[in-house]
Amino acid sequence: MKITVITPCFNPGRFLAPMLESVERNKEFVAKHIVMDGGSTDGTVERLAEWAGGHSNFVYRSEPDEGQSDACRKALELVDTEYFYWLNADDEMLDGSAERLLGAVLGNVHPAIIYGDYVRTDAGGRIYARRRQPGFNYRDCLNGYMTVQNVAAIFNAPMLREAGGFDPSLRFAMDYDMVLKLAKAGEVRHVRGFCGAFRAHEASKTCTIDDVCRCETDAVRIRYGAPKSAALRWILHKVAKARVAWRMFREGILFERIF
Repeated sequence: MKITVITPCFNPGRFLAPMLESVERNKEFVAKHIVMDGGSTDGTVERLAEWAGGHSNFVYRSEPDEGQSDACRKALELVDTEYFYWLNADDEMLDGSAERLLGAVLGNVHPAIIYGDYVRTDAGGRIYARRRQPGFNYRDCLNGYMTVQNVAAIFNAPMLREAGGFDPSLRFAMDYDMVLKLAKAGEVRHVRGFCGAFRAHEASKTCTIDDVCRCETDAVRIRYGAPKSAALRWILHKVAKARVAWRMFREGILFERIF
């Protein structure tokens, strides 16, 4: 079994090459790498064309889109494997991650999501945090903590299509929306091991549109059953965070996460 890697892309600059190379190091288990570029103007398109010339499993398009979620929606249409890995253009797969995640597909029961642990790196690629994730619980995910990080997970493509695919109206919380959709459709399975590197830098959306993050997160939670009352959501959020911390303690990862 192999996976497809999808990458939404727009002016990634110096981060493009490390991302492409990280997929190449997992090529034994990658059937195809699809890059959806939104019309980059920083030389990315030329570099993608050059990369495509030397890699037969690499496909890219460069055309205007409505943002990251729209690019992922277009890429999902081209996925012809059961599972896909969503890798943003400034992040990286870790060596052996595709094999590690696929190893959790056992027997005839194929989960909706398989996720692992991840590391956080700075703009230069230096690891400054190691995030061992707890096991998944839907209620806690809805109210407090998204255990699944797309940089360290594979997702069931047919299930996602059946559940409605990516929501192009979302600018930030499209991953949260996707996880909740899939978690309602099937099993979410965790494997222990570091699978992806999330890069934090000053131009990343995590650093620049925090207000959009809060608004969209609330809207997605309400969409999937959280109360409309902000006060009740706040209480449930605190309860969920406490439950997640307790689960981390039971799984032996809490103190590592704290320190």
